[in-house]
Amino acid sequence: MANRKKTTIQSSAVKSKSDKKVRFDHDGLWKDLIEKFFCDLLNRALPELYAVVDIKRAPRFLDKEFRDILNTGDPEIHTSPYFADYIIEVPLKNGDAEWILLHIEAQGPGGGSIAERMFHYQCLIYGHFRRHPVALVIITDKHQNEPRFYEHSHFGTENLYRYNSLVLAELDDEELLASDNPFDLALYAAKVSLRVKEELQKYNYLRTLTGLLAERGWDRDKKRDLMLFIMRIIYLNDELLEAQYWEYRQELDREGKLVYEPFLKKVEERMAEKRGEQRGEQRGKEEMAKNLLADGVPPDIIAKSAGLPVEKIQALIN
Repeated sequence: MANRKKTTIQSSAVKSKSDKKVRFDHDGLWKDLIEKFFCDLLNRALPELYAVVDIKRAPRFLDKEFRDILNTGDPEIHTSPYFADYIIEVPLKNGDAEWILLHIEAQGPGGGSIAERMFHYQCLIYGHFRRHPVALVIITDKHQNEPRFYEHSHFGTENLYRYNSLVLAELDDEELLASDNPFDLALYAAKVSLRVKEELQKYNYLRTLTGLLAERGWDRDKKRDLMLFIMRIIYLNDELLEAQYWEYRQELDREGKLVYEPFLKKVEERMAEKRGEQRGEQRGKEEMAKNLLADGVPPDIIAKSAGLPVEKIQALIN
């Protein structure tokens, strides 16, 4: 990130909370973001449509209607957990409305051809509602080199279906970071999550994005929702780095640059609980050491068994 100050931690040892990978619902993650920042998404991906949308009226997410038309026997429609598909009714300034077919390709295998899937959806929507949707695909990871249209020819009958595409890999990092559009900061965080896997790098990006978010003049709700997305998509597994990140968040709080107060309260409770657990664990080790000393076990053996320094064992003797 050119011309931006980066804060790093001098640490080489990274201890993870667990060897298990943290998994979350990608569909739900993107669904929350899109519902809360839908107009900002339109501004980024479909500016011509955004110019005529009545932003004072809320869009209508037609989840039930869309699921009804997808009630087919095609397993590809129902089984893939890596897609989030929507039909959204968008009010226009002239009193009309447009329907948007929104398909998100989240990271993960499977799903087949995006182009064929989009054409299939368009056919189902038109056949059921006699409406032509404005189609948009958001590609967050795979298939970025796939054609951005569906084409098929069969004995002189030809189909050509083009749709709009927003591809994370093709977006410029500096442009996203400099943008006043809140959705662009979320897109940048999504790009980071795909290319950065090492814990210290994740920490540095997370801290930088939190600092940028604190400086932006967006309203409190938008900052809260963006913070939720950023923290879920750039997830820290390292406990020490996580603790240092929360210390940074509390520092922002003290400076009056609060991002999301309920988060800080929950983290304080969580950290206090951890400290309580650690104190309880320490007391348990000391009790075990005292019992072993009473049984005549040498201090050096007890130190290895209890995970305590020999000096601590010696102090228990006295």
